[in-house]
Amino acid sequence: MRFFRVLGLVTLVVMVSAWPANAQEGSWGVGAFANYNVPTFGFGDWYGNETKFGLTAAYVATSNVTVEVEFHRGSFSNGALESLPFTWTDGKEKNSPNAKSDLTLNSFLINGLVRLSQRGEPFEAGSFAPYVAVGGGFYRYKNDVSGLLWPGQTGELVEELEPFTDQRFSLGFNAGVGVEAFVVDNVSVDIRGRYNMMIGTFRPMEDWGLKETFPLQMLDIGAGFKFYFDAN
Repeated sequence: MRFFRVLGLVTLVVMVSAWPANAQEGSWGVGAFANYNVPTFGFGDWYGNETKFGLTAAYVATSNVTVEVEFHRGSFSNGALESLPFTWTDGKEKNSPNAKSDLTLNSFLINGLVRLSQRGEPFEAGSFAPYVAVGGGFYRYKNDVSGLLWPGQTGELVEELEPFTDQRFSLGFNAGVGVEAFVVDNVSVDIRGRYNMMIGTFRPMEDWGLKETFPLQMLDIGAGFKFYFDAN
């Protein structure tokens, strides 16, 4: 809740400061985004689709190029290990009733947005521009797993594996396309889709049919509001 209160306050302040005049080259902007994450390949075997939220700051470097800094935070819950069975020593499939698998994912990225064309006067109501986005930076992920039964035990099936965590800061890259449309002067709606690749790994869990995952990859589709103001 604190995040959304701060986000609302920042949005209000920036809207007031952005309203008076049209932004130009050398102007700044801030924004807020919501994204739908779709893990792919091995990452998709571990977790399903989830949402993430974040903030951006942008600098209009030229008429066609904007440099953007973004921070996003997301979480994935109810991972596949919570429901995947393993084959016990008696040859039958068993589940771990206490299994928990959760992931948090933060990103700090620097992106270049290259506008392909411009319809209407830049930053004025009714104008819009499609763009290509390319970026990179740091991702931090923390994958927590607990409550898995040990497949190698005999007798009563009660012993659990030690909980474990896979976490690291990793380099990553993203690329995609989007379109930015101005609903009023200096205030835009930004819609984009990107593919992300992180130089990170999940350990193999072969008894549950999960191989080592490297690199971690996902698609994100998002939308947000951006507010521009002239620093001069």
